[in-house]
Amino acid sequence: MPDAKALMYVHMDPPVGREDEFHAWYDDHAAKRFALPGFLSARRYWNVNLHGPRHMAWYDLEDVSVLQSPEYLGLRTKELEYDKEFMGRLTMNDRRVYRALDLGQPWTRPWTDHAPFMITMTMDPRPEMVEDYHQWYLQEHIPMLMETVPGWRRILRFQQVDGNGSSFLAIHEIESPEVFQTPEFKAATSTPWRDKVFSYVTRRERLTFQLLKGFA
Repeated sequence: MPDAKALMYVHMDPPVGREDEFHAWYDDHAAKRFALPGFLSARRYWNVNLHGPRHMAWYDLEDVSVLQSPEYLGLRTKELEYDKEFMGRLTMNDRRVYRALDLGQPWTRPWTDHAPFMITMTMDPRPEMVEDYHQWYLQEHIPMLMETVPGWRRILRFQQVDGNGSSFLAIHEIESPEVFQTPEFKAATSTPWRDKVFSYVTRRERLTFQLLKGFA
């Protein structure tokens, strides 16, 4: 699979008591998108914790322009009437589009078709601290996580181009949430530079998701 230069990332909360119907609907929804030109993969995840959005969908894209293709726009138009009633009952529908950062770096290489667990971390650093934020990730945070924490397998970073989320998204693919209990993880998240970054970030959210289904 070629490197994905963009990402469509969606949070949804199904109607209460209608989870089975939601999963059947979204399996069909995701499969139709994965069949379109420019969609490199589709994945569905479920929040392992009780806080935050319940469902996350992930679509690797060849480029942001895929979302303006006649095929994709035609599918959305065709689905509009069919999906309108069901989507109107969703208690959350948060769609974001990102461009990929750090393309070609060793830590972005796939290690499996579909990671069993993902940590999503969104942040808004103050404008004057954006470069420091990037350098913290590149010089300290990524090396410490990838080189020292057992079970930490891949890191992807993105900048938002459309949506209401924070400016930057980091995806951490892990083997199991047990990584959080390791001394190596605690060391990687207890540095002075990390504390500095968190002091100037104005908005952040960390969520942990478990794989439901992959389509690639």
